[in-house]
Amino acid sequence: MKALNFRVSSHLKSIIGRDLITDDFVAVFELVKNAFDADATEVSIHFGEDRIFIVDNGKGMSYQDLLDKWLFVAYSAKQDGTEDESRTDYREAISTKRYAGSKGVGRFSCDRLGELLFLQTKSKNDTRVNRLEVVWSDFEKSLKDDFIDIDIQYENTDGFVIPADVSFDYKTGTVLEIGFLREPWDRSKLKELKSSLAKLINPFGSHKENFSVNIYSAAELDEDHRILNEVDEPHPNEVVNGPVDNFIFKTLQEKTTWLRTIIDGDAVKTELVDRGKVIYRISEESEYSSLANSGFECNLFYLNRSAKATFARRMGVNSVSFGSVFLFKNGFRVYPIGEEADDSFGIDRRKQQGYSRYLGTRDILGKIDVYGDDSRFKESSSRDKGLIETPAYMELKDAFWRKCLLRLENYVVGVSWRVKYDTDLLDSEHLGRDEIRSKIISVISKLSNSPGVTVEYFDKDFLSVIDSKAKDFDKTIDNLSSIAERTGNSQLLKEVQVAKSRYQEMLKAEAEAIEYAEKERVERRKAEDLASKAEQELKIQKDRNLFLTSLQSQDKDVLESLHHQVIIYASNAINLAEAGLFSINNRKDLPLSEVSEILESLLLLNQQVIAASRFATKANFKLDSNSIHEDLAMYLAQYLEKICKVYKSKIAINLHGDAAGFRIQFKPIEISIIIDNLIDNSIKANASCISIKLERLQASILSITLSDNGDGIAREISNFESIFDKGITTTSGSGLGLYNVRRLLQNLNGTIDLIETGPDGTVFQIKVYT
Repeated sequence: MKALNFRVSSHLKSIIGRDLITDDFVAVFELVKNAFDADATEVSIHFGEDRIFIVDNGKGMSYQDLLDKWLFVAYSAKQDGTEDESRTDYREAISTKRYAGSKGVGRFSCDRLGELLFLQTKSKNDTRVNRLEVVWSDFEKSLKDDFIDIDIQYENTDGFVIPADVSFDYKTGTVLEIGFLREPWDRSKLKELKSSLAKLINPFGSHKENFSVNIYSAAELDEDHRILNEVDEPHPNEVVNGPVDNFIFKTLQEKTTWLRTIIDGDAVKTELVDRGKVIYRISEESEYSSLANSGFECNLFYLNRSAKATFARRMGVNSVSFGSVFLFKNGFRVYPIGEEADDSFGIDRRKQQGYSRYLGTRDILGKIDVYGDDSRFKESSSRDKGLIETPAYMELKDAFWRKCLLRLENYVVGVSWRVKYDTDLLDSEHLGRDEIRSKIISVISKLSNSPGVTVEYFDKDFLSVIDSKAKDFDKTIDNLSSIAERTGNSQLLKEVQVAKSRYQEMLKAEAEAIEYAEKERVERRKAEDLASKAEQELKIQKDRNLFLTSLQSQDKDVLESLHHQVIIYASNAINLAEAGLFSINNRKDLPLSEVSEILESLLLLNQQVIAASRFATKANFKLDSNSIHEDLAMYLAQYLEKICKVYKSKIAINLHGDAAGFRIQFKPIEISIIIDNLIDNSIKANASCISIKLERLQASILSITLSDNGDGIAREISNFESIFDKGITTTSGSGLGLYNVRRLLQNLNGTIDLIETGPDGTVFQIKVYT
């Protein structure tokens, strides 16, 4: 049998380079992580004109390292342990080195950033600098070229060949010069890179590793100086040049609710702190064997409205844009977990099922730290797909959910969200209020009753016996009793017993007070019902009597009001007559039409005076406004009964129908003129009787039908509609009666129609609309 071998196309470079790493920031992260893995304590990233220099002070590489490691694709000395063989620095004394990367392809991030790479490196045993030149386009000429046949140029030099503004003051280290950049790096992109790098190197924890990153860009120095001179305490990420700062969240720890959970060997330990006050510490046996000795630590912050405002002010970006729950493996960020649109832990999917019951990524901020090799926590080769689902990663997600998120959520939803004003508070003073203390007691009680959970510590101030008048006292006192028994707190048990006795006495006193108050309430209700009934009867009686039946019951105010109205009408008549006389005295010939208009107005004013004088002894309302809002049907019925029957004795008036409840705004005197004119016409037609029917055609329509037994309308009037025109008459009258009736009804949103007429009488129908 003949042995064969795979061949590797030069296209492999693109597959593990530009095609694999599709984000410029991720490419920079990979190169920074390589520096960290090379024991660097400082990394400088210089942006020049179409050039990026990445300089580190790591252990560097010898010529043999370049051959055996850097040029050996997919080989990782970190993974097989040979990277640790020569370790002599301080980290060796702490523990086995944990690496940020171990795929053996991170070096191809250079291909993502630019077309050309100059690598210069020097190890401690080198006297000269090793230099490689890689032209990435050489790998793209033909897919049929063998990968191993593409030449990489090598030379060694006396020192590092770098521009004057790129300094290298170290004995060992590496300089990557990336040329012919594939994408421009403007100020906005550099600021975004700085912000992202800050999250890469764990913005939450302390400086566990002596590792710093600096960014330099000569093109941005002037703008940086302007900002520094004009802005008091600008946010670090607003200035491009300078160190990438780790954001230590000490401020958030003091200003909001946060939870810290660690897995220490076979124990899970959790501490909950609310605005600087330790609420509880608990421990329980770990059920996560794959996380043992992984250094699992989760710090989770709940951001109320005030904390979000503080975060945005201090960080220069709102919390939602910053991210949510980040994952750090061996001290470095795992992408994209924690990004704004990322929901790797399914937090927002659950939030959609109960918006007011669950926390979402917009409500929290935090990080999970783990340490371990690829057998436990293996990153996806695409570099932006998070971790592969190994047993350890599955346990990590379960521990985050059950031991971290749900416990923080139980406190936030059960305590903070129950108090509306809690969203605006930054200190812990309000936690001493009974309503909050009782909720905190409930949370701790549930924990103490959970199987396998030991309450190691709780704040005694929160668990002191609360006021017996507080809401849910009985439930809270039971919770206190449970906590006291579970924790063996005899003093708290005594306080609980005293509080229970006091509570029973208070309940007895309250019961007696309630019984007495109930009797008082019943008696008061009876009195109020009687008063209300009397008031209602009085109102009904008043509604039925818009007109008085006795002159003696007329009060002074009503008489003065009606007297005032009569004077107004009479004065208007005088003014009109004087105006006519003035016209006659100053002109020889006064037009007949003008004389007619003056006389018509005088006639209408005279009718108003007559109507007002009748009200002077009968009206039960004031006419100051000349308008009232009353039941028109009731008004008509009472006017016909109490006014017309007195002053229209020549004709019998019969009223039929019931249309009560038709309340509108109207002028009583105008209604009186309408009715008086129609009755007068019936009298002139020799009628001895007139029948008036009131009915509601609809809720918004009142019908008034007037039928008499008179002679009907004269035969010489062929067009009956003309009887409503001005001047039309068959008697000695003015011909204005029906004209004024229609005009006044139009003002009232009403109509009048002649239904029939003949020797047996005439029928008119009035309709008034609301």
